[in-house]
Amino acid sequence: PEDKDGFEDEDGCPDLDDDKDGVPDTLDKCPRKPGVPEKAGCPFKRIELTLKKIVIREKIFFDLGKASIKEQSFSLLDELSQVMVDNPQIKKVQIEGHTDDAGKYKSNLYLSRKRAQSVMKYLIRKGVSKKRLTAKGFGPDRPVASNDSAEGRDTNRRVEFKILDE
Repeated sequence: PEDKDGFEDEDGCPDLDDDKDGVPDTLDKCPRKPGVPEKAGCPFKRIELTLKKIVIREKIFFDLGKASIKEQSFSLLDELSQVMVDNPQIKKVQIEGHTDDAGKYKSNLYLSRKRAQSVMKYLIRKGVSKKRLTAKGFGPDRPVASNDSAEGRDTNRRVEFKILDE
C-alpha cells in the first residue's frame, strides 16, 4: 500500500507500471516499452513498412490551396526520410498526392501533383536519393472515403507512398 508508483485496483494494492507509460502492467501488451493507452501500452508507430507501401499514420499538412508543407509536418517527414535512408532495399517509391472533389477538377489534379512534388523535394533535401523517388498527382480520382461529408473529404486529402521496386 505504501508503493505510490502503481495503480490501485480492487485488492487495494497497486498494479505496477514498469515502463511508466500510464498503462498498468496487467493491461499492458508491451510492458517493457513505453507506449500509449490507445495501443494497449504499445508504442505508436507513425510510419510502417508493408510489402507495397510506406504507411504514414499522420496527415501531411499543406497551406490551404497551396503545395507548401506546414511546419507541423516536418517531424513526420524527417522520420519518413530516415526510414527511407535506413531501408536502401526500397529502390523506388511513388509519392502520390490526392485531393477531395471540391473545386475544379484540373485545379485539384494540378494541386495534388504539386504537393507530391513538394514532399519529394523535402525528402531529397533530407538525404533520400532523387533516383529512388517519383511524384504523381491523382486529384480526386482515387477517393478512399465518401466526399459527401467534411470528414470524408478530409480523409481523401492525403499523400501516400507506394513502393514500386524493392
